[in-house]
Amino acid sequence: MFLLMNLIYQIRAKNFCDQCLHPALVSYINKRLGIEIVDDILNSAQSIGYASRSFFQFTVLKELLEEGNVDSYLEYLGAYEKFVKNWIQEQIFDYYAENECLKKLEEDILSAIVKKIIETLEKLKHQDIETVSEFLDSFCREMQKELVISKDSLLGVQFKNATVPAQFSAYVENFLPDLQQQIIFEYDILDLQSKLSKLPVSPQDEIFKRVFGCGKQCPFCKIPCEAGGSAHQEHFATVHRPKGLGMCREKESEKLVYDICSTAVASNTEFKNRDTNGEYYPYKDYRAYYPDWCIQPDPSINASDYWKFVLNKYNRDFARIYEAKPADLPADWKNITEEQALKALKDIYNMR
Repeated sequence: MFLLMNLIYQIRAKNFCDQCLHPALVSYINKRLGIEIVDDILNSAQSIGYASRSFFQFTVLKELLEEGNVDSYLEYLGAYEKFVKNWIQEQIFDYYAENECLKKLEEDILSAIVKKIIETLEKLKHQDIETVSEFLDSFCREMQKELVISKDSLLGVQFKNATVPAQFSAYVENFLPDLQQQIIFEYDILDLQSKLSKLPVSPQDEIFKRVFGCGKQCPFCKIPCEAGGSAHQEHFATVHRPKGLGMCREKESEKLVYDICSTAVASNTEFKNRDTNGEYYPYKDYRAYYPDWCIQPDPSINASDYWKFVLNKYNRDFARIYEAKPADLPADWKNITEEQALKALKDIYNMR
């Protein structure tokens, strides 16, 4: 009878590890891993690229300039937040593909929570608990902040008249090293894409939120908002871009326009888009449609040589894709070199 009861305790303890702890530990790792990846990336050698929105903008725009692909510019201009998150994701893939950092993160997370489980098991051994059922209830309460163990999964491990919880606990503790190794093996055989797709906290979303704030774009030139955080009431940008980059065109000729938003809102020119239902509306009254954007009217501000170079180089491409006519650009725009564009980019973001 004694051997039989021992066997039953063993079987139920193994079931508890397999049916309850295993899924709860995997869920815990996935929940923590996304956060740990964010901290790891932001504290690594790679973190320089995320030091500030300015440095990041400089890094991305420099890459776009060197890449020389109009489709990449279109992605950046048309869906800035999606573009940035995809860019961050690629950086994460590249970083973890080249080293063992991710495996160490997984193992550290698992080791820490297993240590907490062992400490809890030891603590409960010294409490006045009479049955295994009470023991399991107490364990779940103690670990509820870390582990989510469903009541349904517990049904298969509880058994009547089991009055030696310390014995059950000892068997659970004995099975923990094997469970730990099994989970590590399961993570080892997963590819990076599969691992990251399972995370409830998306690292690229979290990094974007921490570093890039709201991600909103100017309705005309598509420059991203420069306001810090995500709780600001108004969006703004210090210097806007040529509006043709954001599909804006002249009223009569349908040519892409090259003036910037600060000039447009100080003029009598008009715009139309989906928000205006295709009806023309004065730029200077733009806040009727975009009350959360603040564009300072100032016709003295000029576009940077970087965006002059980009619009000139891809003038016909933008026109074709935006179903407009190429912009009539000033002659001096056509003489700007890639080197001058890069210098202007460094000046904008104070990079030396």
